[in-house]
Amino acid sequence: MKIYKYLFLLIIPVLLGSCESMVNDLGPDKLPRIEAKLVVESYISPQSEEIKVLVTESQPLFGPADYKPTFVKNATVSISGENGEVIIPYVDSTLSYVIPKSQFKIEAGKTYTLRVSDGKRSVKGSCTVPLQAVTIKSYEIDSVPEVYSTQNFRARVKISWDDIKGERNYYTMRGYSITGATYPGYNPKNPNNSQPVRGTFKRVIETDLDNYMVNDINLDGIRFDAPLFYVRLASHYTFEYIDDNGEKQIANSDPWFSEVYVEILNLDENYYKFYRSQKDARDNDNPFVEPTLVFTNIEGGLGCFGSYNVGSLSIKP
Repeated sequence: MKIYKYLFLLIIPVLLGSCESMVNDLGPDKLPRIEAKLVVESYISPQSEEIKVLVTESQPLFGPADYKPTFVKNATVSISGENGEVIIPYVDSTLSYVIPKSQFKIEAGKTYTLRVSDGKRSVKGSCTVPLQAVTIKSYEIDSVPEVYSTQNFRARVKISWDDIKGERNYYTMRGYSITGATYPGYNPKNPNNSQPVRGTFKRVIETDLDNYMVNDINLDGIRFDAPLFYVRLASHYTFEYIDDNGEKQIANSDPWFSEVYVEILNLDENYYKFYRSQKDARDNDNPFVEPTLVFTNIEGGLGCFGSYNVGSLSIKP
């Protein structure tokens, strides 16, 4: 047994040295050359006010990476469908190619093709807009104390909708709230003293909905309950200020809560698979598991050309 033990101890350094030699001997000229590809992202909807296309370049698999996107600003971008084709111009302020919906109508149930070319590389993708929009069936809203303060409250909201029957569906959710209050603000007549200002605040709904995506596989026709989400409400408080006559006054914050706006997005399969694969890739932190490939439906390149149909609800407490 001792002989085997010594042999093992002698073999290990040799193996490690061989591995190190293999790594050191593999020069950059022996690595596969992979050219940068066009990366295209665009999501169209009958309800969107514009068509927006983001075009960037991928970074090499081997070599340095700075993790900053390289925007392609000189491409020819077009979208086509049953009603023809239109060129989408680059808008520098958005770093994207953009046209208003009035220049090209997106219709539910129709198929569209996006083409992008920078003179050297040409890519394209197609998608079909989901035919139906979800109808939100019910909602509940109440108030609960804040976690760290029993004096302040937040609104708790829950919504439900019925799955669209007889077809494969993929859903996500988004929305915002509108609240307001009076607070001490800048006084142009007397910069050293504040004055009461009525302010309105529009905030994205507070929840983990960025990662919320569901589908109806084996669940056709069921009722979906979205995760609870919360709306921060302004606090009740008083504050002092000096009026224009130099007199000390007291004002109340007088908070209000005017609206919660919620959208359920009925996604096409491309949109769903792209974002689901991105999430899986981010969540895969096990070094012994193979990397997750990110889905793409861009022929000749990377990215996603997807679509969605929106069902919405405005709740005014």
